[in-house]
Amino acid sequence: METTAVRPIKIHTVGSLRPSAIREYPGTIRAYQTAQMGFEVAGRVMEFPVREGDKLSKDDVLARLDARDYEAELNVAQANLAKAQADLARSENTNKALPGAVSRDTVESDIRSAKVYESKLAIAQKAVDDTVLRAPFDGVMARKLVEDFANVQAKEPVLIFQDTSVLEIEVAVPERDFVRRQANVETREQLTERLSPTVIISSLPGREFPAAIKEYATTADPVTRTFAVKLNFDNPDDVNVLPGMTARVRIVVDPQSAWSVPVTAAQADENGQPYVWKVDPASMTVTKSVVQLGELSGDRVMLTGGVEQGDLVAVSGVALLREGMQVRRMAEPETEPQDASKTETVLPEPDEKVDAAKETDSPEAGDQDAAEEGAAAQ
Repeated sequence: METTAVRPIKIHTVGSLRPSAIREYPGTIRAYQTAQMGFEVAGRVMEFPVREGDKLSKDDVLARLDARDYEAELNVAQANLAKAQADLARSENTNKALPGAVSRDTVESDIRSAKVYESKLAIAQKAVDDTVLRAPFDGVMARKLVEDFANVQAKEPVLIFQDTSVLEIEVAVPERDFVRRQANVETREQLTERLSPTVIISSLPGREFPAAIKEYATTADPVTRTFAVKLNFDNPDDVNVLPGMTARVRIVVDPQSAWSVPVTAAQADENGQPYVWKVDPASMTVTKSVVQLGELSGDRVMLTGGVEQGDLVAVSGVALLREGMQVRRMAEPETEPQDASKTETVLPEPDEKVDAAKETDSPEAGDQDAAEEGAAAQ
């Protein structure tokens, strides 16, 4: 009585994203907000009450100028306004007591003088207020740009203040990736969800920080032909991540059904439709599964559909397989594949004397395979 031969094959476990699905772009970390600050008035710096690295709240004092000259001008403005208001009050009171005693022109002149001195007082008061530099938001005193007692001009930068509660990184994305990543995406939130960007900091190996796309340019750099993309991520509490550190942004392009398998797994039928042979781990039988082929990279091909993580696919002897044929794993030397997925191998049972080298490499093995196939067909 004839029995159908159990064909030995190599089996690959689908388990790694295709290498080309992962993109990394280098960049430098920056503060979410950076303010290069200076006084609105000129003067001598009298005090920096905070040190570099100090965390501050909004409106905390960062620096002070010598305000004595501006305070003197404020006193003069206050005195001038008081005199103008007194002159106006006297003119109005005189006219009330003796109508027409003070001309209309004189009264209007007193009114104008009072308004002018009110404006001058407001300007003098602002000048005094501007001798104090305050934090525009919660943040960190990043750097002093001048020393104490230095004479500075109006608007001359004296310090850098940063908000580092959230960090930012800008990367340059090549146009081929930029076009692919924006396809069918309407919002930054959808783009973030699709690409799952993470920040990898060079000095913190093994750590990844989830990021969100903040904005992206729609005009390419004319020299590099890349598009600027900015991402935000929360500053971690357990490590010291600072602006200026180097990092990489990692994204996954079209992760769904994008798997790397040995190129020998893929075949095409008479209509040119690509397929692979899936192996049922329970019955060890094969079933044809139509797939969509992606990029070819060396000895591996990318499948963008038709298989899922954990599927077993045949990678040897595939041209001789038939629907429902029973197979077994073939022994092979243990090698480490190029990507994270692995080709499974098992040793033959002790009572089976299988010469794997002959079955896979020798001409006789090919004849034996053909004979077994003929017997199976009969």
